[in-house]
Amino acid sequence: MATPTGSKTAPTPIVISFWLWVVSAVLSVISGVTAAMSAGTVAEAAAEQSASGGVLSSSVLLISTAVGAFIVGALHVLFAFFMLRGRNWARIVLTVVGILSVLGSITGLIALNPLSFIFVIVTIVAIVQMYVPAAREYFAANKR
Repeated sequence: MATPTGSKTAPTPIVISFWLWVVSAVLSVISGVTAAMSAGTVAEAAAEQSASGGVLSSSVLLISTAVGAFIVGALHVLFAFFMLRGRNWARIVLTVVGILSVLGSITGLIALNPLSFIFVIVTIVAIVQMYVPAAREYFAANKR
């Protein structure tokens, strides 16, 4: 299950973490798009914007939220590719982003949202896999 990256082969925990980050990115996009499409979110944001004197159509809000979700998902995958190639800075970025994402999912957990539960579990396991001994050795060997 190890993947070759240049002259070194990524250990199994890194490959598992990579795929978990991809799953996390997909869940993040799904969550962002479904949140944007929920009628309550769009209506509340449009009403709030109108009350403050600005004009914001619900379609603009929907499109911008969906595009933002895709960009965040793409960045997750990009950093995961760098992590797979042994870049320690990408591991650090993914750790910070993962922790912030888990903290941001607390409201979904309180609301018993199953997508939030899955997202949190996948993200935590992805973070842990990046710090097991085989992964630490891999990143230490790839230092430049």
